[in-house]
Amino acid sequence: MDVLKFVFLIFLGTFCLGEVIKFDLGNNISIKPVDIAAVILLLTWVTESFKNFIKNTRSERLFFPMLWVVVVMCISLAINFKNFSGNEILVGLSYIARWSLYGSLFFVVKSFSSEFKKKVIYLLLITGALLTFFGFIQYFFYSNLRNLYYLGWDEHMHRMFSVFLDPNFAGAFFVLYLLFLLSFLSYLFRNNKIGEVWLISVVSIFSLISVFLTHSRSALIMLFISIVIFSVLTKKWYWVFGFILISLVFIFISSKSFNVENINLFRIASAEARLDSAKIAIQIIRENPVFGVGFNTYRYVQVKYGFRNPINSSISHADAGTDNSFLFVLATMGIVGMIFYLNLLWNILKKSYSSYKLSKENNVQKYILITIISSVGGLVINSLFINSLFYSFIMIWIWVLLGLISKSD
Repeated sequence: MDVLKFVFLIFLGTFCLGEVIKFDLGNNISIKPVDIAAVILLLTWVTESFKNFIKNTRSERLFFPMLWVVVVMCISLAINFKNFSGNEILVGLSYIARWSLYGSLFFVVKSFSSEFKKKVIYLLLITGALLTFFGFIQYFFYSNLRNLYYLGWDEHMHRMFSVFLDPNFAGAFFVLYLLFLLSFLSYLFRNNKIGEVWLISVVSIFSLISVFLTHSRSALIMLFISIVIFSVLTKKWYWVFGFILISLVFIFISSKSFNVENINLFRIASAEARLDSAKIAIQIIRENPVFGVGFNTYRYVQVKYGFRNPINSSISHADAGTDNSFLFVLATMGIVGMIFYLNLLWNILKKSYSSYKLSKENNVQKYILITIISSVGGLVINSLFINSLFYSFIMIWIWVLLGLISKSD
């Protein structure tokens, strides 16, 4: 095994650590083991393929849409630099660097051989299974985060949040993983690989249960939208009917506990909080419509506008963004940023769908493409309720999948 593949294995291992381990560098800057591993992976890749580095990136259809998003991020921050201290500008730059780092994973995975990409599929299956397993361990033995409230985490009582420490983001990830499993199951059935079907089916059942145990309404909505898209692409509508039936059973069973606010699917408090978050974002957007307030200075802008207490905001994880990814883009990068970000999403879907139409029925790539299209479609809806499009582990998952379906030059 060469060095690059070995480092990638380490990278997936750090992915499984989620938010559990973080290194606080001060001034609202922290790094996770997965960030360190991603940097090492990128450096290893550039070192091993330096001669073809520029050629392999510039020839990719997604390169310039990604590049323009980063350029607008930098411009938005540069235009607003007088409004912030040096440390606050540094935080904004760190977010830009992190987004760029995750995007670079697409090019790294794209460069892998077809043989290793097939192994990566199984590695992702194991990674998701581990995160699901950790979720069940947490659910039964660590039912809330009350003891970490001082670090800015909500308590999330009686909900599964796994290593992500947030049930909404955990729910979104479990949906992505479930779609990956269902696509792989479809591939196995298509190719009569019945021996693997039973194992993947069991993992899929536990993954589906995990989605419900997060009690995340945004995850359930995302799952429904994704399943509809998945059914259209596979032409198998029983997935939709199955989801509706299972959801009704879950609601009936869990309704006995609806007196507990955290797991009440009809809870009002969180919905009101999201509306308040949207109102704040809209006010900021109105006053900074073209290039926004600077990517990502949202935490400091809320303090300057008087929406947040400077002491509480410094430790809160929620104050770094708003609950709606598109409002977040408009607030931090303005209308210009929104245009280029939507262009990137459009190119991702366009690339995936065009490749899907050209793929052979029995090819595993076709089912990975189905995963990507249904995942991105679901995420777009999910991101209206939580800032999932900019969540580290979701971005990493999507970029890695995109790398799997892209041929190396």
